[in-house]
Amino acid sequence: MLEFDKSLLPPPQFQIMKYTARNFISIGRQHLEAFINEAGLTPESHVLEIGAGNGRIASAVVPFLRNGSYTGVDIMKPFIKWLKSTYHKYPNARFEHINVFNKAYNKFSFRKAKNYKFKYKEASFDFIYLTSVFTHMHSEDIDNYLSEISRMLKPGGKCFITYFLIDEATIKLIDQGKSKRAFKLYRENSYTDNPKNPEVAIAFNKDFVEGLYKKHRLSIEDLYLGRWRNPLELKKLTSNQDHIIAVKNAG
Repeated sequence: MLEFDKSLLPPPQFQIMKYTARNFISIGRQHLEAFINEAGLTPESHVLEIGAGNGRIASAVVPFLRNGSYTGVDIMKPFIKWLKSTYHKYPNARFEHINVFNKAYNKFSFRKAKNYKFKYKEASFDFIYLTSVFTHMHSEDIDNYLSEISRMLKPGGKCFITYFLIDEATIKLIDQGKSKRAFKLYRENSYTDNPKNPEVAIAFNKDFVEGLYKKHRLSIEDLYLGRWRNPLELKKLTSNQDHIIAVKNAG
């Protein structure tokens, strides 16, 4: 594992949640290992991160991509400004602001995620990942984003996306008080545990999400459950959220 570049640690004003430097580094490395082991990421891969945040995952991914490239986008402009100023030493990395509305994180934009088109050309990337992004978006938004992800992926390229997924077993755990989240039905196929501000955390019906992947020519290879469902039984898992790895179908 490469030695961590400590200049990539964000200052206090760019912390999304409370964490130590050790946590920040560990989370980035855990995701990189998952990308390599579960999705076949290589140093030659061309990568897009949607929802770069403060660079928690980019801090591990960018140095790894020695002969590839990294593009990170986010709706929070101050974060992108800081990332651009911090990663200038890495010529294979670029960061761009996308001005998309989100009630929790970018409420002054009028551009809806359900209509947003990324500027990148068809088949531009080998690997696209989103962590804690679809957990803040509505069903029509993720429908559009999955369409765009499929368009931007090369045939055979892969995506790694985290979710809160709801099925009968999950509902039972929630009803029994065993889950970390008390999601309740909010809209068709959508759930939230904060009705006054649902974008803080949104879950989706698992079958609905799987149908969207099929609709957009993305074949699911693996689906991993996260600790949020039942921390006591799933304490050995390293990931809090569920995540899906899928491959872009050829043709």
